[in-house]
Amino acid sequence: MRLIAVVFCGLLLVGCKASQETEITKEQTRDEELRLYETTFRPSDYDRAAAPKAPLDTVKLTETEDSLFTPATTPVPEEVSGFRVQIVTTTSIDEANRKKSLGESLFPDEWFYLEYDQPTFKIRAGNFLTRFEAERFRSQIAERGFSGAWVVPARVFRHPPPLHTTSDTHR
Repeated sequence: MRLIAVVFCGLLLVGCKASQETEITKEQTRDEELRLYETTFRPSDYDRAAAPKAPLDTVKLTETEDSLFTPATTPVPEEVSGFRVQIVTTTSIDEANRKKSLGESLFPDEWFYLEYDQPTFKIRAGNFLTRFEAERFRSQIAERGFSGAWVVPARVFRHPPPLHTTSDTHR
């Protein structure tokens, strides 16, 4: 009986050792496969059809044969310290939208911004780099009915994107 117990324990130990070796070998194989995959992986091999086709809002992109997308000549808007002309301050969103629309119709080549600073809505115009430019526009807009307009310091765009068409409401 002792002999059977000793043989059984011996077989049990040999079996456990073999399974440990098998697990280590499987782990090593997985690690080697992962290393091989990581060293040979090239994202450029994958389908280009999944790349975005729509141009970004701030930069026009064109597709070429050499590369998927290359920037066009339109400069990227850069925010810098400058000035805007504040034309109205109100607590009514409806009045703010009316004044903004009026300003856009009077000056179609100028940017108008609606800003909310609780509890007031502010309509500001322009991306002026100097106070002189802002003061000149303030006097022009005052002559057209916004007599209470004043110049305020603000973060402005050095190269603002082109104005959208009048049918576009996302300005």
